[in-house]
Amino acid sequence: MLLDKELFGTITPEEQQSLDDFMATSAAARAIRNEKRNSGSAGGQHAFPTEQLESDYLAVVQRHRRRRLQKVWNWWISAGLAAGMVITAWLIWPRDPVPESHPAVIPTGIQEITLQFSNGETIEFRDGGPQRYRVQSTGFVFSDGRLRLEDIRHGASGWNSLSVPPGKESRLQLPDGTEVHLNSASKIQFPFRFGSGPREVYLEGEAYFRIMKGNGKAFVIHAGQADITSESEGICNVNAYTPTSVSAHVVNGWMEMAAYGSVIPLHGGQEATAATDRPLSPARMQSGYSVSWTTGQQLFRDLPARELREIIARWFNTTLYIDTEEAEKNY
Repeated sequence: MLLDKELFGTITPEEQQSLDDFMATSAAARAIRNEKRNSGSAGGQHAFPTEQLESDYLAVVQRHRRRRLQKVWNWWISAGLAAGMVITAWLIWPRDPVPESHPAVIPTGIQEITLQFSNGETIEFRDGGPQRYRVQSTGFVFSDGRLRLEDIRHGASGWNSLSVPPGKESRLQLPDGTEVHLNSASKIQFPFRFGSGPREVYLEGEAYFRIMKGNGKAFVIHAGQADITSESEGICNVNAYTPTSVSAHVVNGWMEMAAYGSVIPLHGGQEATAATDRPLSPARMQSGYSVSWTTGQQLFRDLPARELREIIARWFNTTLYIDTEEAEKNY
């Protein structure tokens, strides 16, 4: 095409430069140029054999220009359509739900396992080597997530609180040797030294108890609106994340559960839930679901979505968003 434009005198300076550059590198192109010049020149002037030939050539040039212009228009139209599709998709694409504010399971300021003394002072336990402390005549050691008391015969008086943040667990050895495994987002209040009466603790959240004998002194777990009492050795799990719906699961031993004016006995393999909307009665324990968390698992069946959200918040210290109100109520 450039050779024809050169022959007919319609080539631009830029096109001429491009043609000359190509001729300098291609012997075949130079041969074609010589052939065209020899067959299409007269007296050193470019000439057309007929007027029809010139008009045909000009028609070809016009078609070429129209095609080039059409390509440009097609490119802009395609770009516009693509941009329109992107904008439309952005407008109609489902958005992540707006984060809702849910009450924290425990105060968000607690990021580490924390021991608060009866006088209000606190100690934060961090992962690492053993940490030893002493309060008055009571010593204690925190190591590998476990708090163990020392020199308890003359332990400091008052109630102390061990708090576990979401995403963590902890173990506590009480003055009588009872072992407590605290689930995430839980808190237990206990003394450094039990008195002459019942051995009492107060639980918020969930904990797994290995209760030791107490020389005739009962062990009482105050959890929400319920009290679980053991007169001898035994193992139980108590879930009191909701104070008005407290569940007790007795793995072995013999215990009593009291709530809302009712008292029922529970033996190994039984469980019961104290709630305002149901009578207090024993049932067969579903150990695979009730205490699975103590082995590092969470098993559940027919669990409402809102309760699953709470479990995820406690275990992983994160939030599960349910995108529709219908899903939250019906699943």
